[in-house]
Amino acid sequence: MRHTAIITTALLIAGLTVGCSSNDKNDAKPEAATPKAPASVTATQVLSEEEISQQCTDAVAEAAPGWEDWNLDIAGWKDATETPEVCKSLDNLAFHQAFIDGLDIAAACDTPAALPGKC
Repeated sequence: MRHTAIITTALLIAGLTVGCSSNDKNDAKPEAATPKAPASVTATQVLSEEEISQQCTDAVAEAAPGWEDWNLDIAGWKDATETPEVCKSLDNLAFHQAFIDGLDIAAACDTPAALPGKC
């Protein structure tokens, strides 16, 4: 019984000590706020010209079957409604190569064996 009284007293003292130390919030320095990144932050991925050209080729191949005319004005290709948005950052030579490749894919889709995996 004597050991129980000693243990109980020790626990009460420990509880009071913990209780008192948790009330010292007025004396404690405020913690520095950790800045949080906004939830809408997105990583900007930089693509190479080759990757953009491939995306352009794919976009032309997907869009071309719906076009009435596969001719494109060389001088005003960036302003043409048929030009996919992804293509507009390419220079003239890269765009025209991607455009021709995309038309080739669109034309070959009638014969999928010509370009396996592209149709």
